[in-house]
Amino acid sequence: VFAVSMEGSARKVITVRSALIVKNKLETPMELRLDSPSAPDKPVVLPAVMPGDSFAIPLHLTSWRLQARPKGMGVFFCKTPIHWTNVIKTGEVCSSKRECHSMDSENSRFFRFCVALKKENYPYYMPSNIFSDSAKQIFRQPGHSIYLLPTVVVCNLLPCELNFYIKGMPISGTLKPGKEAALHTADTSQNLELGISLENFPQCKELLIPPGTQNYMVRMRLYDVNKRQLNLTIRILCRAEGALKIFISSPYWLINKTGLPLIFRQDNAKADAAGQFEEHELARSLSPLLFCYADKEQPSLCTMRVGKGIHPDGIPGWCQAFSLDGGSGVRPLKVIQQGNRPGLIYNIGIDVKKGRGRYVDTCMVTFAPRYLLDNKSSHKLAFAQREFARGQGTSNPSGYISTLSGSSVVFHWPRNDYDQLLCVRLMDIPNCTWSGGFEVNKNNSFHINMRDTLGNCFFLRVEITLRAATYRISFSDTDQLPPPFRIDNFSKVPVVFTQRGVAEPRLSTEVKPLTTLDYAWDEPTLPPYITLTVKGAGSSEIFFNMNEFQDSCQLYYENFIYIAATYTFSGSQEGVRPVAPNKNAAHAELVLDVQPKTQRVILKKKEPGKRSQLWRMRGNGELCHEGSSAPRNPSKPSTSRSADSSLVMDIAGLAAVTDKGYEPLMLRKPDRRRSTTQTWCFQDGKLTCGLQGLVVQVKNGIAGLYDGAEVVLGSDASVELLGPVPPQQQFVNQKMRPGSGVLSVKVIPDGPTRVLQVTDFNHRRSDHSSSELDELVELDLRKLRNPGREQELEVLVKLDNGIGLSLINKVPEELVFASFTGINVHYIHLAANQVIELSIQDVQVDNQLIGTTQPVMVFVTPRSPENEVAEAGPAVQVNAMKLPSKNALTDLYKHLMITAQKFTVQIEEKLLLKLLSFFGYDQSESEVEKWDENLHEKSNKKEGTQQRYYFENLKICVPQIKLSVFTSNKLPPDLKALKSTLGFPLIRFEDAVIDLDPFTRVHPYETKEFIMNDILKHFQEELLSQAARILGSVDFLGNPMGLLNDVSEGVTGLIKYGNVGGLIRNVTHGVSNSAAKFAGTLSDGLGKTMDNRHQNEREYIRYQAATSGEHLVAGIHGLAHGIIGGLTSVITSTVEGVKTEGGVSGFISGLGKGLVGTVTKPVAGALDFASETAQAVRDTATLSGHRMQAQRIRRPRCCTSPQGLLPRYSEIQAEGQEQLFRLIDNIQDEFFIAVEHIDSYCVLISSKSVYFLKWGDYVDREAIFLEIKYDDLFHCLVLKDHGKVYIQLTKKAVNTSSGLAVPGPSHQKPMVNVKSEDLANRISQEINYAKSLYNEQRLMLRQTKDQELLELDS
Repeated sequence: VFAVSMEGSARKVITVRSALIVKNKLETPMELRLDSPSAPDKPVVLPAVMPGDSFAIPLHLTSWRLQARPKGMGVFFCKTPIHWTNVIKTGEVCSSKRECHSMDSENSRFFRFCVALKKENYPYYMPSNIFSDSAKQIFRQPGHSIYLLPTVVVCNLLPCELNFYIKGMPISGTLKPGKEAALHTADTSQNLELGISLENFPQCKELLIPPGTQNYMVRMRLYDVNKRQLNLTIRILCRAEGALKIFISSPYWLINKTGLPLIFRQDNAKADAAGQFEEHELARSLSPLLFCYADKEQPSLCTMRVGKGIHPDGIPGWCQAFSLDGGSGVRPLKVIQQGNRPGLIYNIGIDVKKGRGRYVDTCMVTFAPRYLLDNKSSHKLAFAQREFARGQGTSNPSGYISTLSGSSVVFHWPRNDYDQLLCVRLMDIPNCTWSGGFEVNKNNSFHINMRDTLGNCFFLRVEITLRAATYRISFSDTDQLPPPFRIDNFSKVPVVFTQRGVAEPRLSTEVKPLTTLDYAWDEPTLPPYITLTVKGAGSSEIFFNMNEFQDSCQLYYENFIYIAATYTFSGSQEGVRPVAPNKNAAHAELVLDVQPKTQRVILKKKEPGKRSQLWRMRGNGELCHEGSSAPRNPSKPSTSRSADSSLVMDIAGLAAVTDKGYEPLMLRKPDRRRSTTQTWCFQDGKLTCGLQGLVVQVKNGIAGLYDGAEVVLGSDASVELLGPVPPQQQFVNQKMRPGSGVLSVKVIPDGPTRVLQVTDFNHRRSDHSSSELDELVELDLRKLRNPGREQELEVLVKLDNGIGLSLINKVPEELVFASFTGINVHYIHLAANQVIELSIQDVQVDNQLIGTTQPVMVFVTPRSPENEVAEAGPAVQVNAMKLPSKNALTDLYKHLMITAQKFTVQIEEKLLLKLLSFFGYDQSESEVEKWDENLHEKSNKKEGTQQRYYFENLKICVPQIKLSVFTSNKLPPDLKALKSTLGFPLIRFEDAVIDLDPFTRVHPYETKEFIMNDILKHFQEELLSQAARILGSVDFLGNPMGLLNDVSEGVTGLIKYGNVGGLIRNVTHGVSNSAAKFAGTLSDGLGKTMDNRHQNEREYIRYQAATSGEHLVAGIHGLAHGIIGGLTSVITSTVEGVKTEGGVSGFISGLGKGLVGTVTKPVAGALDFASETAQAVRDTATLSGHRMQAQRIRRPRCCTSPQGLLPRYSEIQAEGQEQLFRLIDNIQDEFFIAVEHIDSYCVLISSKSVYFLKWGDYVDREAIFLEIKYDDLFHCLVLKDHGKVYIQLTKKAVNTSSGLAVPGPSHQKPMVNVKSEDLANRISQEINYAKSLYNEQRLMLRQTKDQELLELDS
């Protein structure tokens, strides 16, 4: 035997060995001894075969007698030699037992093992006819594997240690979890009684294992100390006759990770589940509890309560029952308190995992806390429910929970009747108060803000993720992260902001002029609005939604003026204060004030905030006195103040002042008739009125500038003198607050931070926000420094015919062909941003398996004719804009939008399984299920250093999916094995319409993993919410949703367009579709009882109908096939039974099958007829054509080439391959090699024969005019005769005495005319090559795919 194998990725290793192999499946090394029957005294002892290894018997010794024994156990070789010559049929397994006796005569211990002989699938070798019959026996060739198996293997699949014994024999032992032990002394030809005991389960009912046991499952009853019953599952696997493997598992493991003691019982049962004692009431059990439904009468549901140890005076109640068979859920556990106190509630998450691999009989049920608080920050944190933290300030309430840095803690809500909002506080920062409450029951991540008593902010980053049934809430430091919000105050006045809806005064924060402040929400549950006012001034309030970037708003604040005598402020600028300021007028700081009684205007020392000194300049030039008007509420709009209620500055006299006279100033009501003396204007450092040449001044020059001096209006002295303004006439306005009185406020993005920017309205125009200027300058500088770097780039890619992607597995066969047509990519790279727009006009994924009924897997749903115009957009569209980021760990996106059209998805089970195995799903099967004793799996990766992504807008929109699933009846064993590990069955349904809400997020700033999980979770929940839709389209219900859709479509057609035909057609389609589905499902069910051949033929008839669309013909075929099958059923089944099983048992089972078939086959045929007829009606009803099947883009690729490499795609080859499959009715083991077209006919060369056939659209067996199997072909030649070229195919002579192949006589040499010589040469070359390939294939060892043989190798 030449075995070729790959070593690594490049080297091929060719092993030359004999065809007789010994495989040691025992736990001990085995010695082999060979002796020749003619010379038994000269044995050959081969080196020991190690456990799990195999050894090929040397070529010249294969016919010698073979004996075996374990090495070093003091036993003889087994008495009976191992003979392989009597196992003749391929794939046959024959097993027998061997005993090795002990060398001590006193010690009667035996070593028993089992020998299984299997004839491998070697090519059949027949010695040629020159030998006589008796000699042929001697020359039989070996082609066998010899397995040495233990007689009994016990395997412990429980999570705890197990003791086993066999009653009445000295066999017992202890097994650790997951381990197995071989019992060498056990004898499977006797009855074995196996017993098991566990910790706390001392007693059991022994299990009797009779000889000749086949595969089966059984329950074993164990009893704990209190005589409560636990059933373990025992699965017995017969690897070969007499070699048993016994798996011991429990139906459920209940793993408690909640940190609470939990007690379980079956719903409605009398007692708690077995194995729970006093200590389980007090503390959590680390090892899983083995659980089963012991009471057959009660429902298979489980219930639980909290152990009595936590609240000794409370009464724990049982929760609502839950199933242990899949999915996850939550149950609240109540504890009723004494007296009037409210009950306590613990929320427990339940997560059920089906075991895989060896653990397939077990469900692992994890009980996890619903909330887990994980402190990854550098602080010590305290947590409390908001109701308890409210009003606590810096102290901790009674029920708070704390956790140190780097540790985590389980959290349960102390009270369920309060809002479930969590608050957090830093314990190691002095005077730190509690944060606002935040929700913890949805995936999210945000900053949380805590203040100290001075109002300073401390931030923590909170990330909430759902793992199985637990929300994991992790807190981390934010020094690496930019804050979510920032307030930039570029104005000259201090501003105060609060979150809208927050009442506490300590949570309003002042931002001083020209400073910035980082911020996060004080109350995350309130809407995202900020209220802004100017500090101290009566100003209006404005609200900002921080999630929207909007144009700037104006914020007005009152800005009063003082009217100051300029000279009295001149001395104070030096900053040297004399002792007696009143002596020196230059330091008097005098401003205009009003005497309350006389309303006369006088000079007084400036006092900040004194209302009688404050004036307002009106738009019409009136100087309005603030002190004489009622104080107003700053939050009310200013319209409430009427103009006439306030007094304005005027002169005391009735008429204008005469020359050189002085007129005192006083307050009067505003009066239009006196507008000349009520209109004032500051100019050139003087205060003038509406009359020319008069200014405000004091009498007696500088000496008149004293506190309490009267202010008068007099003629302007400096006009005559043309000199500087005399000090007694210098009056200016001083603003009470800096700035113009109007602030401009807007929300702008700065990377992931949203900034509330406050600037002075007048400033804004002059130096449009200084930071932007700096950036522009910086950009220009950068361009100057390295001019080559900042290039702008625009890329346009247009692929009209698109891209095709073909997936080919290692068989090789093509699985799917995905085509994306009309691809447009537009990419622009500027200094300020990068924009990419991608659109794909059409997407289609074809199912390329040959012989499938669903040729297309994914395609864009065709529009019904009514709304043809509505939307013909691309199938998939991606728009994204990326901004440059200052922080290396942050990627900024302005937006990312992915939109798709409505898709139709048709999943065929066989293809789905093949794709899963293509992507390596089946390799990841975990053999040993690890369960963790710890409460929570540690997350090992360092947080905070991950790349984060920020989107202003993120939107993924997949509006609608029409989903169909088609199950496959016959699956090959490898796919069957994969299907069993999937853990969920597929149900056949058609056209379930699933509408999905788009996934939208505003301003997320997350890691990639978090965003992906969020998207997946969103669409999973959407799918789950549509489960009823899917159920409504299931076939065995006859697709009620489809019927509804059809009828409603027909009725809308009738109402909109008066289309009666449409209504009738749609209803016909719906009803016949329902009927077809129902009948098809029933006939599928009946098909399970039939023999394989009949079933295959039925499948083929249905496949023909599905591909050609001739349902009616197929229905009649099916009916006829069923009736004929029924009439002949008794005979055919009986013959088949005798053939496969042999003997009386085969005859009886075949006869039984035949009798059943007599009834079921005609019935199934009739149902097939009904189903196909209904489908034919359905297809005629869809004249509108909008439900027509999509077609494949191209035929399945031919994956084999004469060179054995993967060839390029060729339309001719693909078509030839398709025709070949039609000819041979989808039989998979003959594959296509080449096709050549000659004028009117073509040559199809397959791996078994060559066909010459007339070519047409639809080829069947009738088109063949010459078919030669390679078995009969001797060789192929090119002949020339009278200028014509022929191919001559020489057949072999029928029987020759020598056993060698020779060419046959002339009448067995058919010739075919070919048009040119080089074509003839090519064809003959290909035929000869295919024949040599065929001869080589015949000598190959083919793998048989039988279930039992897989067990031998396990």
